[in-house]
Amino acid sequence: MLGMPSLSAAGAELIEKQVFMLFPTPMFTGKVPDISLCDRVEKYLRELRKSGEGRSSPKGASPAYITPDNLHTRPQMAELVGVVMSETSKVLDAYAIKRDSHYITGMWANITHPNNRQNVHVHPNCLLSGLIYIKAPPNCGPTMFLSPRKLSKNFEPQYKTKNDINSDFMVVPPEKGRMLIWPSHIPHVVDSGTADESEERIVVAFNVMIRGRVDLFTASLDLG
Repeated sequence: MLGMPSLSAAGAELIEKQVFMLFPTPMFTGKVPDISLCDRVEKYLRELRKSGEGRSSPKGASPAYITPDNLHTRPQMAELVGVVMSETSKVLDAYAIKRDSHYITGMWANITHPNNRQNVHVHPNCLLSGLIYIKAPPNCGPTMFLSPRKLSKNFEPQYKTKNDINSDFMVVPPEKGRMLIWPSHIPHVVDSGTADESEERIVVAFNVMIRGRVDLFTASLDLG
């Protein structure tokens, strides 16, 4: 037909191409500038365990200890609490969330066998969750974050390789002094490790919520 442009066998290629990441899930991370903060926190947590506060695994089970979940109220944790409050404020600002203030609803620590696995879970009744690695022996169990969309898929093709577009999980290798902050609804798990079994993995976890009024039509809410 006259006037019809010729096309290659592969067809024409678009110009001005772009890829938009729809509804991204952010993970905020950074390291404390003074790594000795981790040593001071570790010392206090070991004192807590020795005092009998918190819960330890029964005899015969894999060694594990969890503190009470009110560490944010302890004077010995004030320095770390200050870092958490400052960094989570920046995260809330990144989301542009209206609020009067924000606060830590709970903070606790786990001292475990370095290769312990923890089942998949989320942190309810809060907006942000986070953790900081206080002690992280080489090759200890990493934290794995899972996409909430994974369970809604009705078709799963095979992939030549995993990348940022097709992956349903992200593995974060533990590193002493590194803090992670994420939306609380994101499922996560501690995977198994292969570290020296004479070591321990120590993590402080926390949840954060906002105060203020959510003034949305048919969905208003007072948050104190």
